[in-house]
Amino acid sequence: MLPKVSSGEAYRSCCFDELTLSFPCNLSYRNSQKTLNRIRWQDANNQTKHRTIANIIEREGSEIQQYIDSKTDIILEQSGVVITESGAIVPDEIKSLKRDIKYIDQQIVAKEIENYNVDKPRGLQIDISEIHESFECPDTSATNISIDDVQVKKQKETDRSPNARRKKHKEYAKNTVTHIQKGDNKYTLNGPNIPKTLKFLLGFMIYNNLLDQGALVFLADGADDIKKGIQKFFGWIPYKVILDWVHLKKKCEQRLSQAIKGKDNRNMVLDELLSYLWVGKVDSAVNYLRQLDPNVVKNKENIKLLIQYFDRNWSSIPCYALRKALGLKVSSNAVEKSNDLIVSDRQKHNGTSWSKDGSVSLATVTTLHLNKEQDTWIRNKYINFKLEQYAA
Repeated sequence: MLPKVSSGEAYRSCCFDELTLSFPCNLSYRNSQKTLNRIRWQDANNQTKHRTIANIIEREGSEIQQYIDSKTDIILEQSGVVITESGAIVPDEIKSLKRDIKYIDQQIVAKEIENYNVDKPRGLQIDISEIHESFECPDTSATNISIDDVQVKKQKETDRSPNARRKKHKEYAKNTVTHIQKGDNKYTLNGPNIPKTLKFLLGFMIYNNLLDQGALVFLADGADDIKKGIQKFFGWIPYKVILDWVHLKKKCEQRLSQAIKGKDNRNMVLDELLSYLWVGKVDSAVNYLRQLDPNVVKNKENIKLLIQYFDRNWSSIPCYALRKALGLKVSSNAVEKSNDLIVSDRQKHNGTSWSKDGSVSLATVTTLHLNKEQDTWIRNKYINFKLEQYAA
């Protein structure tokens, strides 16, 4: 029996869906229309319109989100997990799972510190007495989770004429992208906001038996809503949060550009500041900022804001130099790359704007292809939701 269709809607074959759900991930809807009709040899009277393609993407993206939401609900319900406004309530049998965490031998850590310190000035050497963290083995024992928000310009819901009054503040449509990696196996989740995506993540972790397999490491940009969300959903289990080095560097660059007089002075201060942060010496970085020559400072407020940023993220700033030497992640570049593939490359162009549903739906369909789930979805309306879905 054929499925029901809406008024004026034609039945769609799997081949048609495969093309229609693929082209818009990389091409505009108008270019997708041209490509699709060229491949199908459609004359002017029978062409598929770009608006039709957009509607299909929005509907399929919404169905995928509903499917993942429903699948997550079933996983959580079967596991006895309850999601409330304050976060996840987890049963004792899950809390009591014994995590098999493997750590790098302290002798190896000490040797890497010794090697790093050979040609470094004393103030920029790694002090083993200040290292209070343990280092997870950089093999398949750790699960690395990168999470980030990506925003695109939001489409006006009413009065989109050129002469319409402009709003005082720009509005954005947001996607929350999460990249999960364990060894060479990866998977990407996309959702409309942080709580929803973290709910998907918790269901995914349970479904793939990742809660009792090695260390749990989150890499993020230090945003309070992300850190609070992680605590709400995963505060019942030991985990580590690493402030992404690229974001930390970018934050320093932005604040110092507004705080320091002249490009040369800014670069000199930035280099010195980053050299302290690279080895995890947050105290030294803060003291350096407080003792800056007043003659090079043009805006004390931005220096103060940067120090406050360090204070908020103190516990998430590790010794990046040592982590890199040990082969451990120091950046959430995996999710940044996913952001580009899923959202930015397609949705962040001059003159483009998106509805909330349109943005999330297109990002969700793109994620489907990134996870290589498109065939099972198109043919069976099923998503495997498995970590080993695609490998590096």
